[in-house]
Amino acid sequence: MKSPAWITRLLRDGTVPRSAVTSESVAVLEQLVALGYVTEETQGARRRVVVRNGGGFDTWVAGTYPQPSESAMPGRRAGNIARVRDSKGGRSTHDRQPMLLRWFDPDPAAPFAALTQQWGVAAVTSDRCANLIPPSRWILLTVENWESFIATDYTGCQDAIIVLYTGGNPAEATIQALGSLHPAPVRAIHFGDYDWSGLAIFRRLRAELPTIELYVPEDVEALMRKYGNPGVIDGQIPLRKRDDDTDAVREVIRLISWYNAGLEQESVAPPKIRLPLEEPL
Repeated sequence: MKSPAWITRLLRDGTVPRSAVTSESVAVLEQLVALGYVTEETQGARRRVVVRNGGGFDTWVAGTYPQPSESAMPGRRAGNIARVRDSKGGRSTHDRQPMLLRWFDPDPAAPFAALTQQWGVAAVTSDRCANLIPPSRWILLTVENWESFIATDYTGCQDAIIVLYTGGNPAEATIQALGSLHPAPVRAIHFGDYDWSGLAIFRRLRAELPTIELYVPEDVEALMRKYGNPGVIDGQIPLRKRDDDTDAVREVIRLISWYNAGLEQESVAPPKIRLPLEEPL
C-alpha cells in the first residue's frame, strides 16, 4: 500500500504544512499525534506537522505502508540505492552510520588520539560505538559543519575531549549511538550554525542527551551584527520558543528574529573547553 504524499514528504523532510494533510488522512494524523511521533505547531498564521520521534515514526511508516521488495541488480549500485525507500532522505537513512571524530587526550598514545594525530580524524560506525570506550571523565563536542570540525584543536588538553562531526542534520542512528556511550560525558556541548535549522538540530540532540549545552559565545550579538546574513535563513522554517528551551536557545531565537538573519558557524571560533572540577570527597 502506497503512503499518502504528505506522509512521504514528512518522512523525507521532517515537516509538512498542515494543509497538505488531506481530509481522508485526518484520522492518521490524529493517531500519529497520539503516539507522540509527530506534533502540530503554529507559526504565525501557518500550521505545520513536525516529526517529534524520528525513529518511532520511521518504524510506524515501514509497518503501515510496507514497500514491495525488488531484487538487486548486480552492477547497478546507483539504481539499487534508488530502490530503497528514502535511502537518502534525512532521518530515514542507513541503519549503520559513519561517525567521524577527533579525539584529544592527555595520553597521546590513546588509540583514537593517535589516529587523530596521525590522520587528522578517526572513525567508527554507529553500530560499533560499544567499542568506543571513553575515559571515566571526558567531554563531548558535536560540530555541525566540516570546516569548523576539522579546525578544532585541543592538543595538550588536560582532560579527554571527543569532537564529533554531525555532518549537518545527523541521522537518528548517530544520535542514538551518542546516547549509548558509556561512561557518559561529564559535559556535552553542541557547536553549530546560528539559524533555524541549527537550533532544530540542537533540539534533536538534546532529546537524546538532555544535558547537552548549546555553545553561544559571549560576543554572539556583535558577531550577528557584523556577519549575520539574511540568506542563511532563507527558506528555513522559523522556530517558536518552547517551555523546555534553554536560555541559550532563547537568546539565539531572539537574535535571529531581531536581525532577520542567521550566523554561519564558520564565523565563530570553536569553544574553549575544560571539564568541571571533580566534586570534593
